[in-house]
Amino acid sequence: MSVNVDIEVTNRCNADCYFCPRDQTPHEGLMTQAVFDQTLARACEYRDELRRRDPHGADVKISLTGLGEPLVNPRLAEWVRAVKDAGFTCVVSSNGALLDERRGGALLDAGLDEIWLNVGAVGEAYEDIYKLPWQRTHDNVVRFSQAAASTSCALSIVLVNYRQDPVYTRTLKEFWAERGIEAFVEYEIMNRGGSLFVDHMQFEALPQHAEARRLISERGRAWCVVPFIYVFVGYDGNYYLCCSDWRKEASFGSVFERAILDVTRGKLEHVASRGVVCRTCNLDPLNTLTDEMRAADALGSVGADHAAHADEMVAFTRSLEKGLEELVPGVTVDLPEEPRRRPSLPLINE
Repeated sequence: MSVNVDIEVTNRCNADCYFCPRDQTPHEGLMTQAVFDQTLARACEYRDELRRRDPHGADVKISLTGLGEPLVNPRLAEWVRAVKDAGFTCVVSSNGALLDERRGGALLDAGLDEIWLNVGAVGEAYEDIYKLPWQRTHDNVVRFSQAAASTSCALSIVLVNYRQDPVYTRTLKEFWAERGIEAFVEYEIMNRGGSLFVDHMQFEALPQHAEARRLISERGRAWCVVPFIYVFVGYDGNYYLCCSDWRKEASFGSVFERAILDVTRGKLEHVASRGVVCRTCNLDPLNTLTDEMRAADALGSVGADHAAHADEMVAFTRSLEKGLEELVPGVTVDLPEEPRRRPSLPLINE
């Protein structure tokens, strides 16, 4: 299993994409050198502990991204080199608008292993969605792709399916393939823990929610795995639940005070009780199953095996529970249950 430590070098961004709720971010800043050094030390400590317990266990990678545009931080290339010198695979996600020849060359010289470029539109559509100049981004992506071809750095184009249109997605793939790029990462719209309003993601108001809850509860419990396989450290040095905690509501202490494994119990209590962020997030298992059932009903699908999906979720949770118990004995004992709440009223998108 691969575990990622996501180090938020900044949560500032030069873009203004409508599918990122930037107005919900409570505070913004750049990570300092001291915070980065301590976070990298925690990542090394974490990797060494995993290897001590299981030499053939999890592979730890580091992503220098977070919830902003990492190239806004002028230390990015320097920190890529530090991550590589510490023996980690290093990944960066960017919108590409700042990836000029100087910055791109510095990243490649530092030994960057992989870069994901979020360019899910072209031309005027790109400028409408990202509020960035298209031609500059296009030229940056093509130039970097050509430069990276002689290195070991892998490049992928991230395509967010904001149009819900597979034909458009295919057109974008063809566009970039003509420019020599054929690796893509596809995402559906995410509601960022509820920070972004999406009509069909008002889960507790959906009629399928109760049935989804029944299917899971009859089989056991289903936890979201994201907080455990994607460790998230904010630019301020605090551990946050995950990258969907856009409002930074679920914090678990500082890298100066606690090791990565020390926050495991707090995260487990949070996901088990479906606390703030989780209960409105589209990645939460109950909400995922609810949305799957909603989509099936909307399409008139007959015989969709939602029970089988519930079985898979519960089985995966048991596997996660076992793995976490091996790392931190007793960490899954006496976890809280989700508190009962009055059903939410349907929300109106004004």
